[in-house]
Amino acid sequence: MLLIDTVGEGIYKGGNPASYPVKKFHLFRLDIVNQCLWRRTETGQDERIRLTPKAFAVLRYLADHAGRLVTQEELLNALWPDTFVQPEILKGHILNIRKALGDRPKNPQFIETLPRRGYQFIAPVRDESTPAFTPLRLAAELPFRTVVGRSTQIDELRKCLQRTLGNKRQIVFITGEAGIGKTALADEFQLQVRLDRPGVHIARGQCVEGYGGVEAYYPILEALGQLCQGLEGEPVVQILATQAPTWLVQFPALVNSEQREILQGEILGATRERMLREIGVALETITSEKPLLLVLEDMQWADPSTLDLISALARRRQSAKLMLIGTYRPVDIVLSDHPLEALKRDLLIHHLCREIALKPLGEAEVAQYLAFESGGAAVPGGLARMIYRHTEGNPLFMVAVLEHMQGRGLIAVENGTWQIRVALDEIDLEAPESLRQMIELQIERLSEEERRVLEVASVTGALFTPAVRAAVADADAENLENLCEGLARRYQIVRSVDSKEFPDGTTSARYEFVHALYREVLYHRLSPERRARIHLHVGERLEALYAQRPGDAAPELAQHFEQGGDWLRAIKYLQLAADTAGRRFEPRQAADILEHSLKLVKRLPDGEHAEHETTILDKLAKIYIDWLREATST
Repeated sequence: MLLIDTVGEGIYKGGNPASYPVKKFHLFRLDIVNQCLWRRTETGQDERIRLTPKAFAVLRYLADHAGRLVTQEELLNALWPDTFVQPEILKGHILNIRKALGDRPKNPQFIETLPRRGYQFIAPVRDESTPAFTPLRLAAELPFRTVVGRSTQIDELRKCLQRTLGNKRQIVFITGEAGIGKTALADEFQLQVRLDRPGVHIARGQCVEGYGGVEAYYPILEALGQLCQGLEGEPVVQILATQAPTWLVQFPALVNSEQREILQGEILGATRERMLREIGVALETITSEKPLLLVLEDMQWADPSTLDLISALARRRQSAKLMLIGTYRPVDIVLSDHPLEALKRDLLIHHLCREIALKPLGEAEVAQYLAFESGGAAVPGGLARMIYRHTEGNPLFMVAVLEHMQGRGLIAVENGTWQIRVALDEIDLEAPESLRQMIELQIERLSEEERRVLEVASVTGALFTPAVRAAVADADAENLENLCEGLARRYQIVRSVDSKEFPDGTTSARYEFVHALYREVLYHRLSPERRARIHLHVGERLEALYAQRPGDAAPELAQHFEQGGDWLRAIKYLQLAADTAGRRFEPRQAADILEHSLKLVKRLPDGEHAEHETTILDKLAKIYIDWLREATST
């Protein structure tokens, strides 16, 4: 299933198109209503650039007052009214805005810093109106992205919406690892609701990671602010004024000074319990006329007050046409001991919420995405398998690896077909820098002991056992198994698989890396010298474990001894692997293995060349003679 999401374009089905204000400067467009920033690319398409809500507010304020100095005090008073914050908070937001715009502090095009005074937006700004909707066009005419393999999840969300329209409030959590497509799924569902149910209110809130504390109800306030905008927002403001004054006072721009004074009098002595009660009643009133879809992103950073509100909304008995979707990464709430996990479990037990846990894509879905990228043309054999094997079906990893390969000139789409510039078996895929940095951040959260365990495990292989790892480090196997189990349970970097019994009778638990990219990043964190030492130790341990049946592990033993620089033992096990391939009637594989072992023979001291070279050449000659006889007889 291919799901289409418009980028920078609305879709209109019936009625009269409205318009809303935007601010344009250079290649950028500041969308005031949807609170997002767009950049026009070289291909003429609009690319959305993500900004935190506060960074967007800072950029908008500066653009609104372009051409003049905006002092730090003015910015703080405008964006943090009645709240004391340090002026240094502005520096972080300005830095994020500059990164988004590609602006340089020393030679600015957009924001000039005036030391100890404030900031000035120096680019020319045009105020324009953009149609809120455009006539429906064919999908081929729209810039889009695909969300592959999520039809079941979309159907489940649609069923939840149907219950919402029947006055049954719905709480849905979309969960999964980073890059699995949580936001893409929520975006697609939101788009479908806009098209199929134009009478549904839609509001979105973004939870943000707070290093110095997070504002209470931050994502809820952001979503309410969207509901209060424009002509359709006036009834919402009136409802807040009469039923939730403690919430309306949070939006000073929506009321005049006289109304603000009245509100301040009404909320004297207000408590957090009152805020929860008021917004619960107000949302029921708001949704009595029009259903509301409320989307909260990145709830692993949700503040406690927001969680209290979600709990209260889920447990209220009154009917409401309210559907709340929250997205989050489970591993982050486990690491930080975030209360969201306990809340979700409790709501699930009482059937007050649903969880949609996204899994990686399958190889067929990766092939489907590749076919779509080339306009439906056939995908070269092996390409989808290689991408799937390297990314384990993670959509973000898949797209990043594809872009990385195209950037290196390994593959390309030309005239609607995939072009493979290098033989697939010769392509050495690397983790793109963006993904490497993301994985590095996860690794840095581990303890030093956990990092060491995983680094050695990366040398052991995609599958590893604590028994081998313990012998390499001269450590206790049981303690290492407990540590690996904790890593699998908490961090989702590795996962437990079936146990392994070695020929000597030893039994050990086994684990594997969730993604090949995790192993690759960990492997390259080691110095070449340390990698070689660990490979050698792993080879020696496996050699002892497989002493009774060395042929069972010959390819693995050869690989470890080769990487460890023990050429003699690597050649020994390569020949053993070739013999096994010959007995299985795989002469081509046997010949390839022997050809590789000949290359290693050249690394031996001069006095040891001849004997091993002669043995290998004799085996090769026999393979080729048998091969020729078979071809002649055929």
